[in-house]
Amino acid sequence: MEVSVINQANIFLFAVAGGMLIAFIYDIFRIKRKTVKTRSFGVFIEDFVFWVLVALIMFAVVYFSNEGEVRGYIFLGAAIGIVLYSLLLSRLVMKLFLAVIGILKRIFKGIWFVVSYPFRIIIRILKVPCGFMAKISRKAARRVNRVRKSQFAKLYIWKKMIKNKIKKI
Repeated sequence: MEVSVINQANIFLFAVAGGMLIAFIYDIFRIKRKTVKTRSFGVFIEDFVFWVLVALIMFAVVYFSNEGEVRGYIFLGAAIGIVLYSLLLSRLVMKLFLAVIGILKRIFKGIWFVVSYPFRIIIRILKVPCGFMAKISRKAARRVNRVRKSQFAKLYIWKKMIKNKIKKI
């Protein structure tokens, strides 16, 4: 490969673009974490996926721009791209994506409200008879429980009497 200043400048610009892409992917993961709460194992998986993506992006930048030759200025360019993206675009992208997600959330909540409305009405209508039936069944269960306990008590008394008779014999 020809090592000219123009060629090195192109490689450097590819590295800057790769760094900006890495920072953009990082912002996507930040947006996901702000909108959806994740447990620690999920965070571990997300971090692993992020670093795999970073490695793939850097590999692609090095392979396609410099035919696989690793140079220090490639990593410097990637770091500069990350800093540039963070300073210039990160806030705008975060606000834009969070606003769009907020709007989509409200739209889906409205759709869910409309779709679930008939079911909520049916539940309200059935609440009174079902509550009445639950009250009756609780009373019946208490009666059965009382009768069962008294029958066990009678059986226990009979059992004692039989043991006493057996002892006498």
